[in-house]
Amino acid sequence: MIIPKTREEIELMRESALIVSKTLGMLATEIKPGVTTLQLDKLAEEYIRDHGAVPGFKGLYGCPSTLLTSVNEQVVHGLPTNRPIEDGDIVSVDCGALKNDFYGDHAYTFEIGNVNPETKKLLQITKESLYVGIREFKIGNRVEDVASAIQKFTEAHGYGVVRELVGHGLGRKMHEDPQMPNYGKRGRGKLFVEGMVVAIEPMINMGTKNVRTLKDGWTISTRDGKPSAHFEHDVALVDGKPELLSTFKYIYKALGIESNEEEEFRQVPLVV
Repeated sequence: MIIPKTREEIELMRESALIVSKTLGMLATEIKPGVTTLQLDKLAEEYIRDHGAVPGFKGLYGCPSTLLTSVNEQVVHGLPTNRPIEDGDIVSVDCGALKNDFYGDHAYTFEIGNVNPETKKLLQITKESLYVGIREFKIGNRVEDVASAIQKFTEAHGYGVVRELVGHGLGRKMHEDPQMPNYGKRGRGKLFVEGMVVAIEPMINMGTKNVRTLKDGWTISTRDGKPSAHFEHDVALVDGKPELLSTFKYIYKALGIESNEEEEFRQVPLVV
């Protein structure tokens, strides 16, 4: 059952989402060759707690960490390790925070040093597909309108769209209805309603769409060993249109990136 949120609840959810956004922005200055994902995990937990929230993932379903960090061919749910990040790696950092009884949850895939052009393009197209999907999150549309848009956009570039893992509704629970897949047919799935909040998160592979779970029981990897990219935003349906609650602007500020990609999804401009 979809649980619509009031305007006041949506603003509380924006607070939670922006704590995650600021955490990712802080990590953008720390994630570099030689650093381990366990070190990043410690920094993230301290930052979230220092900002009046608690880590959203830690303890959820038995998750042992604040972050889920997925490197190169790892798709999502990678547990932090002592393996140093290397030049040329890509690292998906997925983070959650709980504040005022509401969750924020979003993700960004970072380029570490000199990433090869093919992998850079995968990241670019995956991030673009996130906004392609968000544009379809509006009154009158259904779940698979978002899914179909993401699938068509990414498959047109020859990429594989992961089937086993999906986005989701978000609120007082980390995972609410509806499930938000990244593949499907237009006109199918639950109808969107005013006030609903979802996490839209394309998980796109350079090669096959097929994945496998590693021995740790958490980390999901591509079956062919080729890279995978993951980007995620929290989005509310406000006045029939998508309203971003999360932002990549803190990451972009840390990395010196200029972008106006989010502006069409904000009724009130975000000042960073």
